[in-house]
Amino acid sequence: MAESAYIHIPFCAHKCDFCDFAAFAGLDDLALEYCQVVAAEIKERNRSKPNAAPLRTLFYGGGTPGYIAPSTLKVVHDAVREEIGLIDGAEVTLETTPKSVTAEKAEQWLSMGINRISIGVESMQDHELQAMGREHKREECIAGINAARLGGYENIAFDLMYGLPEQTLESWQETLESLLALKPKHLSAYGLTIAQNSPLLLRYPKDSPSYPNEDTFVQMYETLVSTCAAYGLEQYEIANFAIPGYESRHNLTYWRNHPYLAFGVSAHRYVDGVRSSNFRSLKHYMRDYLGDETREEIDHLLRMKEGIMLGLRLRKGIDLEEFTRTYNVNIEERYAQQLHELSAGNFIELEGKFLRLSQKGVLVSNTVLTEFI
Repeated sequence: MAESAYIHIPFCAHKCDFCDFAAFAGLDDLALEYCQVVAAEIKERNRSKPNAAPLRTLFYGGGTPGYIAPSTLKVVHDAVREEIGLIDGAEVTLETTPKSVTAEKAEQWLSMGINRISIGVESMQDHELQAMGREHKREECIAGINAARLGGYENIAFDLMYGLPEQTLESWQETLESLLALKPKHLSAYGLTIAQNSPLLLRYPKDSPSYPNEDTFVQMYETLVSTCAAYGLEQYEIANFAIPGYESRHNLTYWRNHPYLAFGVSAHRYVDGVRSSNFRSLKHYMRDYLGDETREEIDHLLRMKEGIMLGLRLRKGIDLEEFTRTYNVNIEERYAQQLHELSAGNFIELEGKFLRLSQKGVLVSNTVLTEFI
């Protein structure tokens, strides 16, 4: 039974140079027809295999869901309410860029039941935003945040990126402090990853000296952790920080390896032990919205390994007793050798019934996690 759903809204005013998602600029005239198709997908999937319970979390990602008219988005939202349902107090998140936010839109989002917005700030430095191909500037970011609050939003999350071209440790520190001074409830910050065919590589090849070097990249992460702590945001996942009580309930679904529904172009779902995705091509999806581009059955062994890798991303770590009940596997017995070596290197910590990465282990988390594959 899935208690969370992701819905992909692919439209945006401008596709950023680093973006590798199914996002499309210049196709605004398709927005209403697309949302009608997504609504049809929701109805047909749920009627052929009804979800057992209403949703506890719903996430509109993209693209820029905040870019399209709220009345157009409501076509999809009404389908969710009517076909699947939302519990009272469900967390409903909408992603947006700063420039897409107006007080009027914010009021309409709230009236629909969208009670959390995630604003893609990425940087507070105009030259860095320009380098990565973002459409907004610092002042527009501040204006968007103010508009969201004027429209009634309290639960606002910010997204940032580091390791950007032209970025320095000093500019990163300034971005963090200026943004955290605006008192977000939640902050996500990820190191830049560049798709192979990204337009960004035409201006900044991977070996460009404009990118921070490896040592600076590590320092940026350490600065992120310490600065968030200084502003009262607790780290609850490797790249996520929140005022206590404002953690992303939706993303915790992923990190706890729970099932989730998904609708829309390129959307990935995990239901009944099967991970599948819709077509990435917008035209193909709109012609065949029930078709799968990818489909993989997740057997018990893979599910267990994914449970370890996802669970160790949480700073609380893995509850070993709960893990044994869920997967019928004792981690301490099955991975005794790996745990011994990782513990000796101070990469993991075992405290009470919780196994977690140490701060040293977080810095090399990808390497640590491969020990359990």
